[in-house]
Amino acid sequence: MASEVHFDEAGNTGAALLDPDQPVFVLASTNFSREEADELLNLVRTPQTREVKFTSLKKSAAGKSRLLQFLSSPLLTPERVKVSITHKRYMAICKAVDLIEETLAHRDGIDLYARGANIAIANLHYYVTPVFCGAERFDLFLSTFVAMIRTPSTATKAAFFASVRALYENCSSPRHQASFAPYLVAERDIDKILQGVNYIALDPAIGTLFHQLSVWGTQIGQAFVATHDESKPVFAERENLAAMINPDVAPTMIGYDRRKFEFPLRARTLNFSDSRNVPQLQVSDLLAGAAAYFATAVARSARDELTEQLDQAGIERFSIHALWPAPHVTPQALGTEEVGGLNANDFMVSALAKTRI
Repeated sequence: MASEVHFDEAGNTGAALLDPDQPVFVLASTNFSREEADELLNLVRTPQTREVKFTSLKKSAAGKSRLLQFLSSPLLTPERVKVSITHKRYMAICKAVDLIEETLAHRDGIDLYARGANIAIANLHYYVTPVFCGAERFDLFLSTFVAMIRTPSTATKAAFFASVRALYENCSSPRHQASFAPYLVAERDIDKILQGVNYIALDPAIGTLFHQLSVWGTQIGQAFVATHDESKPVFAERENLAAMINPDVAPTMIGYDRRKFEFPLRARTLNFSDSRNVPQLQVSDLLAGAAAYFATAVARSARDELTEQLDQAGIERFSIHALWPAPHVTPQALGTEEVGGLNANDFMVSALAKTRI
C-alpha cells in the first residue's frame, strides 16, 4: 500500500496578501495512518467534539492544556510532520521581484535566482525602502502591485506605476533610488511581462503545496497518495499540479543551493476530502492552526501566554520552510553561497513542454 500524506491550511486569504487580520499562511502535512490520527485526536477530543479545531481549543484553559498534551505526543516528529509558513506581506514584495525584476533580468541573460539575488533584493526593498522612500509610499507600492496582479486593467496598471514613480522621485538615497529602475523600465512592456500571469500567482497555497509534495517525495522515495482538505485555489490548479507528476521522467534535483528540490513530483495522485470525515486531515488542520497562531504573534511582535507555551512545546520543530523577511543580503548570510545548479523555472517549463507535445 502506498504511503499517504494529508495536507491542510490555515490563514488562506488567496491573493489578498495584505489582509491585516491574517498576516500569515501555513500549510501543514502529516503521514499518519487513520489509527495513529485517532490516537492523537483522542488527546484533544471531548465527548461532544465531532471535529477538533484549534480555534475552539484556544478558548479555554482546559482546551489549551489538551492542545499542549497533543503537541508533546511522541508521534509528532519532524519526520511525520511538515509545516511551511508564509509571511504574506513579505511575499508581496518577493512576487514583485519575481514577476517584474526577475523577468527583465532573465531577458538580459541574468539569473537572479543564482546565489539568492532575488531574496537579497526582496529583503533590501522590505527593510530599506520604507526608510529612504517613506513607509506610506511603500505600502501603496505593495497594495497597487497586488491589485494589478489580481485585476489587471488600464487603471490598476496606471496606479501601480504611479506608486513606482512616487517612490523613485521621493527616495532620499540615490543608490537605493536606482533599485527602482527595473520598475520604471517595466511600464512600457508590462502587458508582455504579465502575459499568462493571474491572481493565482499571488496565492501562497500553490507554491507551498508544490514544495511540500517535493519534500515528501524525496523522503518517502517512491510514489505516494496526497490528500488535501477541500481548497478552492489548490483545486483550481489541480491540472497544473498533475502535469508535474510523471513517473516516466527520471527524478532530477533542480534549483540552487539550499533551495534544491526533486522534480517531477512523486505523488501518485492528489485527492480532496472533507476534514470532518478524515482524522488525518484534522491532525494536519490542528497543527496548521497552532503554527499560524504562533507565527501571527511573531509577525505582529505580540507574543502572549499561549504563544510562549507553543514555543516551549516545540511548535517550530516542524517547520521545513518559512518565507519570512530577514535583514540579510549576502549569499553567506542567506545560505545561498553554493555555486551551480539548474534554474528551476527553465527546467520545469522545458520538461512540461516536452510532456505536453
